[in-house]
Amino acid sequence: MELSYLRGKDIDRQRWDAAVAADPACLPYGFSWWLDAVTNSRWDGMILDDYRVVFPLPRRRSFGRFTQVQRADFTQQGGPFGQLLPDDVEHILAGLPKSILRFSLPLREQLTLASPPAGRKTFSRNNLVLPLTSSLADVRAGYSRSIRRQLKSETKGKLSPTSIETVIAEYRLTAGPKAGLQETHYRSIHRLASACVFHQAGYCYRYDDPEQGLLAAGFFPAYRGRIINLFAASTETGYQLGGMPKLLDAIISRHFNETHLLDFEGSDNTGIAAFFKSFGAESRPYLFVE
Repeated sequence: MELSYLRGKDIDRQRWDAAVAADPACLPYGFSWWLDAVTNSRWDGMILDDYRVVFPLPRRRSFGRFTQVQRADFTQQGGPFGQLLPDDVEHILAGLPKSILRFSLPLREQLTLASPPAGRKTFSRNNLVLPLTSSLADVRAGYSRSIRRQLKSETKGKLSPTSIETVIAEYRLTAGPKAGLQETHYRSIHRLASACVFHQAGYCYRYDDPEQGLLAAGFFPAYRGRIINLFAASTETGYQLGGMPKLLDAIISRHFNETHLLDFEGSDNTGIAAFFKSFGAESRPYLFVE
């Protein structure tokens, strides 16, 4: 196996993106344009066998020739991506350059390690996904009683496209303070949403009640049949009127014929996980390596 470490400026973006597109997991997180957006172009990569497999290394901080590699903002899973063979992941992790002082990255789903690499530890993180491979009626029949009750209370709301500025403005008011987001996070999500829309890989939506107005809004990346609940928030009124369930159900309905999976992006938080499970979501864990 031929393994090399390349600085971002030296990576062949076309060949890198081809490797990500060939990955069977069908995830958008490894594309060069995604990484540029969420790291502000501060990322390097490991290249295995002449771009057969690629592994992004987001640079959180640099100390001279040393770097700290850490999960990028709004990027749940980190790779490697490509046509993986047995032992590829172990080989890549063992070959990380010694200039990386600290390493903390998630792998992508469906990957396992025979044993943790020397000097590192691994643990499992939870993700919840809702397959959309049956009929829409069957999917809705899997909703919990609480979700169905909130949806029935609807007068006749409307799902419509919106701007990332609208989504961010609402997130700032409600979910942002609880999540501890800073200005750098809002700049990152603005860059990412703009990049996804440009590459036809995402949507910004709002859900309005005809009498109460805006109930919820969100940004949802979409790639090869997977739509991702990445950045969404309810208004204060929406919390009372089931804004988030209505937004998510409306998106499922709008994209049902072209989507096979709603990815809830988490969570290890018990309360949030319970909410996602109330839609009938199932667990799909992934590994984290430090």
